[in-house]
Amino acid sequence: MVFSALVDLLHQLATVFWIGGMAFINLVLEPSLAAVDPFQRGRIMGMVGKRFTSVAWGSVLLLVITGFLKTPDGLLFYTSEGYGITLLAKHIVVLLMILFGLRISLSLVPRIRREAPQPGQAPTTEFLKTQKQFEFLSRVNFLLGLLVLVLVALL
Repeated sequence: MVFSALVDLLHQLATVFWIGGMAFINLVLEPSLAAVDPFQRGRIMGMVGKRFTSVAWGSVLLLVITGFLKTPDGLLFYTSEGYGITLLAKHIVVLLMILFGLRISLSLVPRIRREAPQPGQAPTTEFLKTQKQFEFLSRVNFLLGLLVLVLVALL
């Protein structure tokens, strides 16, 4: 009983850190950065992105481990009833989130850091394009996270 409660708590905390972090970035940080000099904006997003990447991937690892521990025997791929179908849908959405996260972490964030303008320089077209891709995928991933929460509520 205590082990089960600890697993549930860790699963919930990892969810809060991952999806809550995306909520903060999309709903608070990004809109606030419009008031900041473009060079400083890039530096701030670079620092936040680097730190959040560690938190996000640590959360994903914890979610996978605790998710397997939480899933009742025989229900991981059980799709004959509503519960199993909803659980499978949640797992598919989480997998999509992980794939988008990999694209963001391994491709877009390093490119943004590499292409960030120096003080006094205007951002390049390539930098702005990469930044737009980052913002789009970040928003999509956040919306997928909200969908996961809806699916959990339906379980």
